[in-house]
Amino acid sequence: MNDKSSSSADAPAPRLCHIRKVPDFDGYGFNLHAERGKPGQFIGSVDDGSPAAAAGLLDGDRIVEVNGTNVALENHQQVVERIKALPDEAWMLVVDGEAEAFYRERNIVVTATLSNVVTMETPYSPASGPVSPDTGKRLPIACSIFEFLQEARTG
Repeated sequence: MNDKSSSSADAPAPRLCHIRKVPDFDGYGFNLHAERGKPGQFIGSVDDGSPAAAAGLLDGDRIVEVNGTNVALENHQQVVERIKALPDEAWMLVVDGEAEAFYRERNIVVTATLSNVVTMETPYSPASGPVSPDTGKRLPIACSIFEFLQEARTG
């Protein structure tokens, strides 16, 4: 079967995890490992309370994409370099074992464009909060997108 759709109601959802560094945690809080006999890179462990945990990474997840690039054929060092390419954040598309088996059995290539991808992210913290596109200044965390847009429209 060469079905390229993930519209089946029973299709496990890949997770697009937007991991942001936060001031009170050193790094992202996960490590990579390779499994003997299996190609690819996996999440070895996720630290409790880490930005990675908040963004939805789980122990054993297979990394499919980093910052929009498929890493299935890349080695450990190449994946690490992709994760470090952006200074304070990384976008990682991952699948757990169930999702990996589901898509492999159906010859479906997992990408961030599948209709059932779930996006998760590390919440903003005061030091890494939203920035005004007009002024470049940090916005207060309590500032909702609605308030920001209203303010931007009225000047």
